[in-house]
Amino acid sequence: MINNFDYKKFKSLVRTEIVEKENEYIYKQQYCKVKKITQIEKSDFFDLADTLDYFSTIGYIHADLNKKNIIYTSDGFKIIDYEPSLLQIKNNIKQLMVTIPYVLKDELKSKKITILTDKIGFYYFILRVNNHFSSLDVVNLSKTLQHKNKIDQKIIDFSYGEILNYAYSDIDLC
Repeated sequence: MINNFDYKKFKSLVRTEIVEKENEYIYKQQYCKVKKITQIEKSDFFDLADTLDYFSTIGYIHADLNKKNIIYTSDGFKIIDYEPSLLQIKNNIKQLMVTIPYVLKDELKSKKITILTDKIGFYYFILRVNNHFSSLDVVNLSKTLQHKNKIDQKIIDFSYGEILNYAYSDIDLC
């Protein structure tokens, strides 16, 4: 699936290729130069939201959307590090390659990540980039994984554009 993403249409994708060679997988991703974020506008997230909606339509779950896996470049936000979505087995145990706290407690228990984890990750990413979710907030949420009920319940049916609007409405309340 990753090899066949529509890289030409979606600006937030970084060309990636996974090749199987003798029971080994080789992961190659195009290099992107990171640019420091100086000022961010809501419109800067539009291409990213469109790309994530594209993921929804093709049934792809990234599984680890967060500040370290979405970089800012001169061409806008880029999603990197697609391997968390791959089945990874270590010592015969299925591994979830997610970042706490951007995952639901039930998904950790069941070892089954859903699109809701991506949506929660995107919501918090918007807040973090806009300095409305601090490192201390991350630590506190990591201890409990108690996401606000309004996040879990409301965003399940939201498009990523609607999540962007929802996050900005929370930012505006602060």
